[in-house]
Amino acid sequence: MKKLVAFLIITVTFVGLSSFKAIKAKPVGFSFYKGTYDNMIREAKKQRKPIILDFWAAWCAPCQKLDKETFSDKELGNYLSQNFIVYKVDIDTFDGMEIVDRFAVDVFPTMIVFDPKNGQIGKFKGFYPPGYLQKELEKIQAKHNLYPVSTQDGLAINR
Repeated sequence: MKKLVAFLIITVTFVGLSSFKAIKAKPVGFSFYKGTYDNMIREAKKQRKPIILDFWAAWCAPCQKLDKETFSDKELGNYLSQNFIVYKVDIDTFDGMEIVDRFAVDVFPTMIVFDPKNGQIGKFKGFYPPGYLQKELEKIQAKHNLYPVSTQDGLAINR
């Protein structure tokens, strides 16, 4: 009987942890920048890429939906990794609150498109499906002539 109870406890724990791990799975196709905000700005300048600041909170259901449905989309992930540095801003941290104030964010989730040279160039409030978000980001790229730097014969050129 004790073995059966121990087996059930281990099984329930394993299933629970597996389910939690599936919810916290990383998006496919790209990864969020992991360093500090200041280092991310330096990296964006170095790579000559605009930034997407994703303002989110663990308690925010639309934020979770954005992670699960939009940022996990492989096609969008590939597009983002080629064209942007994406940084998650946890609004429940002191650093996050400071960035929220800096960009006057009042709705969650909010995504700010930020060019280190020109400042804020786009803002998206709420949930966006992956295809629609990509089209809107492409419009911002075209409007501000922000295309990834590629190399051809060793020379850096803008596409």
